[in-house]
Amino acid sequence: MNLIWILLILASLAYGLLTGSVSSVNQVIVNVGRETLELALPLVAATCFWSGILNIAREVGLLNMLQKLLSPLLRFLFPDLRNDPEALGYIAANITINVFGLGSAATPSGLKAMECMQRHNPDKKTASRAMVTFLVLNTAGVTILSTTIVSLRAQFGALNPTDFMPLAIIATSCASIGGLALDRWVNYRGK
Repeated sequence: MNLIWILLILASLAYGLLTGSVSSVNQVIVNVGRETLELALPLVAATCFWSGILNIAREVGLLNMLQKLLSPLLRFLFPDLRNDPEALGYIAANITINVFGLGSAATPSGLKAMECMQRHNPDKKTASRAMVTFLVLNTAGVTILSTTIVSLRAQFGALNPTDFMPLAIIATSCASIGGLALDRWVNYRGK
């Protein structure tokens, strides 16, 4: 893959030199760092802000309350993990964090959840039923507040950066229901 990128960069530079567009190539090289920084800094700031809010929610017990609310659903979705409160806790934390659109902040709990599920996995080289269900939930999960998208839309001057959210909630809900239905159907057929 690195070779492909190197070839693309060299081909672009050669094309710029051959067509006399050296100033355009220089302009891109000079501006790409600044543009990348202008894009990344607001996203980092939004992630830091919402991660702080998440830590406050954890400290006041809001995350524990949400995890307890999710517990019956998780026991149903992950019957293999009914007796593993640690794994279910990490799964609940991951889902809760993803609901608030903080995918990067959800990664540690997702990795810990997978680590816990691997302990129950009889075939360590393939994903277990619980792991696949968790990936479906993690990938197609319901998002109530898409913080990254709101931040990007605000950064690029959207008049109302949050106007898409009702549609996003509907879309992610449909994706979750569809993904879980397909997951259950495949698991049912596999038995």
